[in-house]
Amino acid sequence: MAFNFLLGAIVGSFLNALIYRIPRKISIYKKRSFCPKCNHQLAWYDLIPILSYILLRGKCRYCGSKISPKYLIVELITAFYFSFSFLMFGYSVFY
Repeated sequence: MAFNFLLGAIVGSFLNALIYRIPRKISIYKKRSFCPKCNHQLAWYDLIPILSYILLRGKCRYCGSKISPKYLIVELITAFYFSFSFLMFGYSVFY
């Protein structure tokens, strides 16, 4: 189940990227993740879903600006959804 939670958090992180980038017409393939305030490219350890938000206390490591809690909420909801789906269906055709 921990694997499903982690996988859900990763999917949630990708959904956050899509939610931010698609309306702004920013490529999801060419440009790495960045702070929307200072445009600093984020390091790999800044991209760890849920954990990095908590460790950074919801602030950008580089400019200190506040990161919207919506990123954490989407990652948590997706992680719990994946875990719940696993509990309900196990590894099956529906999962």
